[in-house]
Amino acid sequence: MKKLILFDIDGTLTASAIGHIEAHAVAYQKVFGIYGSIFMIDFDGKTDRRITKEVLASLGTAEAEIEAKLPEHLQVMGEYYDSLKPYLKPKLLAGVAELLERLHGNSDILLGNVTGNLERIAKDKLEVAGISKYFDFGGFGSESDERSDLVKLAIERARQRGFEGNDVYVIGDTPVDVIAGNTAGAKTIGVATGSYSQEKLQEAGATITLSTLEDLQALDEALNL
Repeated sequence: MKKLILFDIDGTLTASAIGHIEAHAVAYQKVFGIYGSIFMIDFDGKTDRRITKEVLASLGTAEAEIEAKLPEHLQVMGEYYDSLKPYLKPKLLAGVAELLERLHGNSDILLGNVTGNLERIAKDKLEVAGISKYFDFGGFGSESDERSDLVKLAIERARQRGFEGNDVYVIGDTPVDVIAGNTAGAKTIGVATGSYSQEKLQEAGATITLSTLEDLQALDEALNL
């Protein structure tokens, strides 16, 4: 396999974060006994670990308590989201289904994820959206506070699956996705299907930007296919 393509999930592949936001709120109350929400901070592109820490810090929770209870908090989040799975209907963004099928059929390409989502939540989202068959590894928000670490983890796991090159692409919808990919030495493709324009993604350092993943010709050029 000559190319590794790592996709973000929320805002890049799927359009809905319903259930995930609630999972954070439920865990704050159950584990820490406080009312908290990801909307208390700027959460775009951040890992679930980092979001949790920043929300709790903003509410005055001591760092020692955060660290001690973080594993339980993340477990409660995953269990809650998993319980909602039968009722969730994540919407694939335009062009995603066709793109993944096309890339998956290319023997020179390996697909993976880099997402701020906890691994359990990420896999649930992919399954419910009907695209889990395209992905069996990645870097997940349960593994590090820093997204660039997740890119590096995903690359390591790709090598365990036979990827031997250095042609790595990170596709995401936020400046944090772009910065993380660049920091890890990957080429970055910013797609303006989330909250950020192509201009903002370009300013963050994206190798190339697209309006949507429907533009297969532009994507082929970006991926040197």
